[in-house]
Amino acid sequence: MFSNPFPNAFGLDIGDLSIKAVQLRKCGLNHKLPRYELVTCRGLNLPPGLIVNGELEKPEEVRKYIQKLINGTSKQQKPIHSPWVIAALPETKSFIKLIQIKKTTEELIDEDIINTAKKHIPFDEDNYYLQWQVIAPTCPTCKTGILIGAAPKIMSDSYTYLLESLGLGVVALETEALSLARAMVTASKKYDNEARAILDIGATGASLIVFDNDIVQFSTSIPFSGEILTTAISQKLGMSYEDAEEAKKRGGLDYKKTENKVWPIIVEQTNGLVNSIHDAFNFYYSHFPEANKVTRVIMCGGGANLERLDRIISAQLKIIARPGLPWKNLSAKRDIPVTKEASLSYATAIGLALRAADNPFFTKHII
Repeated sequence: MFSNPFPNAFGLDIGDLSIKAVQLRKCGLNHKLPRYELVTCRGLNLPPGLIVNGELEKPEEVRKYIQKLINGTSKQQKPIHSPWVIAALPETKSFIKLIQIKKTTEELIDEDIINTAKKHIPFDEDNYYLQWQVIAPTCPTCKTGILIGAAPKIMSDSYTYLLESLGLGVVALETEALSLARAMVTASKKYDNEARAILDIGATGASLIVFDNDIVQFSTSIPFSGEILTTAISQKLGMSYEDAEEAKKRGGLDYKKTENKVWPIIVEQTNGLVNSIHDAFNFYYSHFPEANKVTRVIMCGGGANLERLDRIISAQLKIIARPGLPWKNLSAKRDIPVTKEASLSYATAIGLALRAADNPFFTKHII
């Protein structure tokens, strides 16, 4: 219905220890759903210290890595020829939540939303950008839903300046929660009376996102990551970081494959993860009046590949937990030349690319 004013735009996921780019091409419909083809999918690891907790500590160094990623990391890779990019803001630095206001969409004014938002998320107008999207009520007496997001101005401006210094036009900066939901929740399915949780386990942190009633309801950070696991093994057993990383990957939570001294450490950290998920669910059920029960945990991020982690979460929470399928909403006819394990770490970039390949301002739930 609406053409894309930013042709060939791509998604860029900038993390503490890696950057990833995904570019898609919209190429028609498949059973009334948009169909996309993969144009580019590539990533680079970053040395520690360039980005810390989402903060650009050494932006000039980060700039060089992004430029290398765009140009291609090998002779076989073609440069990304597009001046348009959609990037994600770090989950730990941004906030997103669905709030409800007892007014119709016609009665709402900006001050209503701003004043209500202050009661739900930590922000102030001088130091934070606040964006929102109105969700029309489903009945005349229903409350109006407002999907609100907030991010620090200093951080957002630093990401914008970094990308613009590369000659890129920043179409949008969005929270990781929206990008992940766009990739990980099946677009063609209607989830009646059930909610989905997305567990994203990255190299330096994890987040849990609740998707319910056809929208992201809220997200929260969880103190668990691949780096935390490796550091715990290294410190408690006096191993080098490299040896601890190898020991972690060798068997994960599989008792038969993992060294006797390593396994209890991974279990201890995993129990903390499960407790945090349990607490987040309880918070959701008690604070969101229209909450449905979470029936499945969809896992993504590189940490989702930890062996038997999905089974442990399933057993302890009495809920199905499985690694997701980040490419499923492409409705692609061709096979994706990326392994299932590697694909999990591209989930955010894929979600960004899906928005970039469409008209970015008419994509559902974008804030």
